[in-house]
Amino acid sequence: MNKNKRNPGALAALTGAALALPAIAQLAQAADMPTKTELGYRYSDYKEDDVDAALVMVGTEERYDIDTHQFILVAPVGDSSSLTVDAMYETMTGASAMSVVETPQGDSMLIMTGASIKEERTDLSAELRRYDDHGSKAVALGYSTEDDYEAINGSLDLERKSADGITTWSGGVGFSYDELEPIQEEGINRVISEDRWFFNGYVARAKVHSPVWQSQVGLYLGVYDGYLDDPYRSRDIRPDTRQQVAVNARSRYFLSGLKAALNLDYRFYNDDWGISSHTLEFTWHQTLTDALRISPRIRYYSQSQADFYVDADSGLRQGEQSSDYRLSPYGAIAYGVGAGYYQSNYSLVLYVEQYDSDADYALKSVSKANPFLVDYTLVTVGLDYRF
Repeated sequence: MNKNKRNPGALAALTGAALALPAIAQLAQAADMPTKTELGYRYSDYKEDDVDAALVMVGTEERYDIDTHQFILVAPVGDSSSLTVDAMYETMTGASAMSVVETPQGDSMLIMTGASIKEERTDLSAELRRYDDHGSKAVALGYSTEDDYEAINGSLDLERKSADGITTWSGGVGFSYDELEPIQEEGINRVISEDRWFFNGYVARAKVHSPVWQSQVGLYLGVYDGYLDDPYRSRDIRPDTRQQVAVNARSRYFLSGLKAALNLDYRFYNDDWGISSHTLEFTWHQTLTDALRISPRIRYYSQSQADFYVDADSGLRQGEQSSDYRLSPYGAIAYGVGAGYYQSNYSLVLYVEQYDSDADYALKSVSKANPFLVDYTLVTVGLDYRF
């Protein structure tokens, strides 16, 4: 076991966003019942840029590098059901920030872990979906494990279409129960074992406005309860509950003359920790031939800081506090391109993304940037086979 750990379950959080990207999302359950069995594989390489050496007081400048292998099976079951089985295996190496300290000159510097983390994560899930003339409903269960983290999760969802097929309502609820057992290190006082619950729900309405325009709006609610601190940071004290709300709006406009489609997505997020964020994304889907498509995209993100965020750690400060960069104010710009080659019985997909975060990208002025803001490159390749 490696002692230089980071927040339990962080590997799942780091790669969770990547799984929603188009190269992987194409494996997701379709709205209509599958008529063929589909086997899919995705390999992703997620690599963070090293920290600027001038910002590191102690430790290495190396950051995370995550390799992900995802396998998925989607198969019809009888005349009106489908089964989806998803298995994922990840390995991570790199180092993390233990603390942010302030120099006598007022600059923020990092105390990094001294040796590289090496960790593995396995995630398994299964979904059974039943279809009828008006939509579908599904139940799903999942299990995830890391060196110091174990979780089970489940969900129920429902989709109903109007008689004319113009409007579709969807909704669902889910839960996760996580058990944390932080790896102990001599001389450091850490919790032995903790747990937390997470409950969430959503409702969405999609509408076909015309033969070339579709839209969707949705509302999401989430509640965390339990241990939410990061036990591997030198000073990290957070509330034991977190309530989240998000509103999503999506538009899909098809330009038949160009054999293209323009996607526009916006998301507003707010929680009772004081964080508000805005995400705006544009994607252009271009058909080049009957088999080849490309999809360039750009995404902008900005968030405010948590109420208890601090620029630097201090043992003299009492109460809730954290210098975690994910709770700091910042903005980010991501740009990428996806490509797909589609045949009747197989598909090849590729996605490349570059993500850059900076305090200067935030919507509001930031007085002091967190020195651990992340830049990363993500590359995903995949193959789907249908029979």
